[in-house]
Amino acid sequence: MFEGLSYFDMLLKGGIPVLVLALFSLISIAVMLERFWTYRNFKSTLALFCVRLKSSVNDSGVASGAALCEAEPSALSRVYLSGYNVRGAGRDEVLRSMELAGRAELAALERFVGIIGTIGSTAPFIGLFGTVVGIIHAFGDMSGIGTAGPAAVADGIAEALVATAAGLFVAVPAVIAYNYFVRIAARNALELEARASEFVVPILGSDNGGAGQ
Repeated sequence: MFEGLSYFDMLLKGGIPVLVLALFSLISIAVMLERFWTYRNFKSTLALFCVRLKSSVNDSGVASGAALCEAEPSALSRVYLSGYNVRGAGRDEVLRSMELAGRAELAALERFVGIIGTIGSTAPFIGLFGTVVGIIHAFGDMSGIGTAGPAAVADGIAEALVATAAGLFVAVPAVIAYNYFVRIAARNALELEARASEFVVPILGSDNGGAGQ
C-alpha cells in the first residue's frame, strides 16, 4: 500500500491537516529549544549574580548592591530593586513588592510554555479531523464506483490514518515538554525567591539608619 513511499510522501498523503501538524511540530521544537536554553542560562546566571550581589552588599552596603543591579539587569536584580526602592515604606511593603516582582519573573519564565501545551492538546484533534475527512472521502469514492468491497477503500482509509499518527507524533513530545518546563519554571522561581530572601534583612536594615545606605 505504502511500499516505496518515503516518510515525506506518506505525510503528503495526509493532506492539509498533516501540513498544519508539521507546522505545529516546527513551532513546538523551536519553543522547546528556546525554553531549554533560557532555563539553563537562568540557573547559571542566578547563582553567579547572587554571589556578586551578596559580596557587594556585604562590602559596601545595599546602595552599592542597587547600583550593581541597575548596571546588570537580571531576574534577581529586578527583585532586589523592587524591595530596595520601597525600603522606606516598611517591612510589609518591601516583602510585598519583592513578591510581586518574583511573580513577574515567574510569568517571564513561563513565557511561550503555553504554546507547547496548546499544541499538545490540539494536535490529536487536528489529526483526528484529518482522519475523519479522509474516511469520508474514501467512502464517497467507494459509493461513486459502486463497489462494496473493502479493498476499494483500503488505500483511502490508510492515508486518512496518517493524520491521526501525525497528530499523536506531534502531541506526545509537546505534552511531555510542557509538563517538564512547567516544573522547571516553578523550581527556578522558588530558587529565585530563596536567593532574594537573603537580601530582605540588609534592605530593611538600611532603612533603620544602618551603614548600608
